[in-house]
Amino acid sequence: MFNCYLCEKESCYTSWFCDDCRKINNIMNVYGKEDVLDILNKTCLRDNKQVGYKIDTIIKSNALKKIEQTKNELEPRLEQMVLRKKKNLN
Repeated sequence: MFNCYLCEKESCYTSWFCDDCRKINNIMNVYGKEDVLDILNKTCLRDNKQVGYKIDTIIKSNALKKIEQTKNELEPRLEQMVLRKKKNLN
């Protein structure tokens, strides 16, 4: 018994690869490891430009959440102030 040569997590008894890694190995045999690696790089990994976009999106999302939270906190106060002003004018 030994660990899978690819994922190094699953135990194997009769082959070098576990079932999932054997499927990956078969795909690489069909399409070539360069094509599979290229697909993985394009779909699973981010370059610096993509990381920047993701950071900007998260920052904008957090800013919008804070704005909404502040708005929700201030609206009741504003309503009370308006009611007091109307009451004082009458």
